[in-house]
Amino acid sequence: WRTRYDLLPPRNPCPHRLDPVSTVMAPTTQEDVSGSSSRAGRRRRRRTPVSDRSAEAQPEAAPTSQRAAPTTQDEVSGSRSRAGHRRRIPVSDRSAEAQPEAAPSSQRGKRKASPERSSAASQRRRRKAPLEPSEDKRQKRTAKKRKRTDEKKAASSKGEEAAATTSASPGASHASSSSEASSAASSPLRCPLPPAPAMGAGRNYDPAMEPAYEAYMDLSSKYHAKRKRQLQLVTLDRSKASSCMVNEKLQSVRESATKTVLQVAKVVLGFSSYVDGKLMARSSGFLIDWDERSKAGTVLTSARIICSKYSALSQWSGTDEYAPNAEIVAHLLDEDDATVPALLLHYDKHVNIALIKVEIELCAKIPSFSGDVIYGQEIFVLGRDEHQNLTIHHGRVQFMGPNKFQRHHYLFSGCVINQPSIGGPVIDLNGQVWGMANFPGTAFIPSSIILKCLDMWKKYQCIPRMHIGMKLSPIKFLDPIHVERIFRRCNVDSGLIVHEVSHGSVADELGVRPGDIIDSVNGEHIATTIELENLLMRICESHLDEGGVIGSCVDIPINCNCQGLVQMQ
Repeated sequence: WRTRYDLLPPRNPCPHRLDPVSTVMAPTTQEDVSGSSSRAGRRRRRRTPVSDRSAEAQPEAAPTSQRAAPTTQDEVSGSRSRAGHRRRIPVSDRSAEAQPEAAPSSQRGKRKASPERSSAASQRRRRKAPLEPSEDKRQKRTAKKRKRTDEKKAASSKGEEAAATTSASPGASHASSSSEASSAASSPLRCPLPPAPAMGAGRNYDPAMEPAYEAYMDLSSKYHAKRKRQLQLVTLDRSKASSCMVNEKLQSVRESATKTVLQVAKVVLGFSSYVDGKLMARSSGFLIDWDERSKAGTVLTSARIICSKYSALSQWSGTDEYAPNAEIVAHLLDEDDATVPALLLHYDKHVNIALIKVEIELCAKIPSFSGDVIYGQEIFVLGRDEHQNLTIHHGRVQFMGPNKFQRHHYLFSGCVINQPSIGGPVIDLNGQVWGMANFPGTAFIPSSIILKCLDMWKKYQCIPRMHIGMKLSPIKFLDPIHVERIFRRCNVDSGLIVHEVSHGSVADELGVRPGDIIDSVNGEHIATTIELENLLMRICESHLDEGGVIGSCVDIPINCNCQGLVQMQ
């Protein structure tokens, strides 16, 4: 660079107006300047040759032709030796060397862009001078990017307005609001931070920060509104209470139990009953049969779905009132949470079951019923709440019998069941049905009683039973110390203890009193009240098969501590 500038005119005192590189590439004669100005179109400023501009900038400087520049071969050789074997070329020669061929008329007068902008270049931009090909493409790409950004912002605003309208309408369904909220274009959700210093106790209020506070409040309201819309999505909504499946005690069987529960849940439905347009009761139920031809299913549920008044304590008082003509609605398990009318087929007050017919598509395999109950077996109780969400309760078959206020055919799960979940299935880890939840609390009906009731209903279109007029409890569930005392005094360690006898009943007439022990019925040893109920239903079924009618008397031998013969009706 030092050697190069030796042959150039003196430097311009304003380097930002004249660049040495652009000076070399500019026209050097008056004719070139005239031609370039005519081709530039709108350029009014006349370009001055290098020698003229140099003269204007340096009026006392000598012309280029008067300087001692080497013009002969000998001088060039000498200068090469003086400059470190570098050839020094005059300005006119370098211009010819840089542009060996004449440039086309369309490209004459163009200058390389300098790193510093001059006032003349700014004026040419304001006059919309012709753009270079590369600059034109760059501006086109920028325009396209702006257009895409504007389109995305417009789509985002439209999606947010649609989601807000959907969430504001009271009749909109959850599925539709979820789909609209999820389809709207959205930027990442960020919680705004308050400006510093924050407004709070112990700090002075700064009026200059008022615009910042207003902007923060606006962004905060938008953030919470957007968060609320996102929480309407079923995938992000975790407001529902957790089930028992998250319990650490179930970690060893959680995977298999989850598959079983979700499979059986496909046939668990929710029901609502109405009287004069007013809600009377809610309960759950599950499919036990389905007709492919009529596309109708039979659902087993609790009779409390049509119970308008029930006793608070004793279930033997007979003060329960039922409304068989109530309107029953079944809640389907589709995306719209549709409801269909249900038809009451039959209900039984004593067993506390009801059969309902529902037109529904079969979407899963109907679970099978298990046989005998194993005490201590791990079980799950399924149901539906008022929002048709699945409810799961975990427990074990309790080693206990009913008290004097409860029915003889009750077993207990050890987990508290709420009203909407009554009527749901009680299943084991294999998905087999062990019973049905039929009373608020822990009681459920075992599968053996349910199967016998279903068989009798199919045969006789009713569920007949026998009245014995006694309240019993098994010795089996007593404390071993108590059982040993009974054995030492009565020589009996198994059977049913009589707690109450109905006044005027056959048992009362035959002298059965509280405290007596019934060891066998009809020649069969009885250890629990569940066994007694199953035996009485078999005796009743045999009596009807032999030609007996409902309301007739049956003689049944009972072996008790007084060895009497009791006639039960």
